Amino acid sequence: MSRKTPNHPPESDPRQPKNVIGARVTRLIRIIHLVQGGKVRTPGRLARRLGVSRRTVFRDVKTLQDAGVPIVSRPGKGYAVADEYDTAPLRLGAAEGLGLMLLARVARAMPDQPVLRPAVEAIDRIVAQLPPNVRQVYDDLMSQVSIATGHVSFSSDDEQHYRTLQYGIEERKICRAVYHALHPNGRYIADIHPLHLHFWQRAWYVLAFCEKHNEVRLLKLSRFEELEPTARNFAPRPFSIHAYLDDAWGVMPEGRKYDVVIDFAPLVARNAADIRWHRTQETMFRADGSCEMRFRVNGLSEIKWWVLGYGDQAVVREPPELRRAVCETACAAAQHYIGG
Repeated sequence: MSRKTPNHPPESDPRQPKNVIGARVTRLIRIIHLVQGGKVRTPGRLARRLGVSRRTVFRDVKTLQDAGVPIVSRPGKGYAVADEYDTAPLRLGAAEGLGLMLLARVARAMPDQPVLRPAVEAIDRIVAQLPPNVRQVYDDLMSQVSIATGHVSFSSDDEQHYRTLQYGIEERKICRAVYHALHPNGRYIADIHPLHLHFWQRAWYVLAFCEKHNEVRLLKLSRFEELEPTARNFAPRPFSIHAYLDDAWGVMPEGRKYDVVIDFAPLVARNAADIRWHRTQETMFRADGSCEMRFRVNGLSEIKWWVLGYGDQAVVREPPELRRAVCETACAAAQHYIGG
């Protein structure tokens, strides 16, 4: 099925942040400058200058106050910041500067992730303010560093979807979606309440309350056919990505936790143990170079595919449900080659 061009708020809509990554940080800095030096701004005037709602202004001001910025509300006048407060020029240590340049290089190595471009541009502006001799030292050091990233899922529409969802989260706007789920006849239309954007391994996802299914669902950005904000707002609801995932192996909790025990042969044991796959991971090496790894995982579907990736070098000891699932899938795969 060909993908339709989604309808979105016009590019001129000031409420739609053009630089999604860092858009709120940029707005917070603008608020400081707008109310600094004895200037007093009403919430309505700030909202108009920033192109957001008054509710967003209230939320941003509280964020700044919680961070220690002395913004005060003057009855009948508006917001102002203490005269003695100033945004000091940025000073970077050597390790901090190198860290920023490394982050920029990682982002540049992922050209199919256009939402990272604003981050690269921001880092470039920061580095440009460094003394030339310092920049030269950084450049010399970074010339000895290279980055190779894995394959990343990102369709031509994902950047627009990301912007729309970020706008929906910020302004609590219900979005109308046409989505393709991974099952037969999986295309459906639904109004969703976007709550949280999450990048996992190779793709972006949004956690959103789906009115059609009356539950919070994990939706992959590349599977949206159409996505646009509506005029309706949704009420705030408590949401924690950590509580939602609840020790899932990846992003698909299944509502039941299992104690998983896997034996790895000497050929792959060190390689497997070098990576922290899960926060509950425990590893015990044996004298022959093999190892036992233990996890407590919410759901078995995702870890099953991970185990299969190690072929005959990994054996599931517990639980029996995972042993059966790995065995059935491996046997089904073998049938494609037996007698061929």
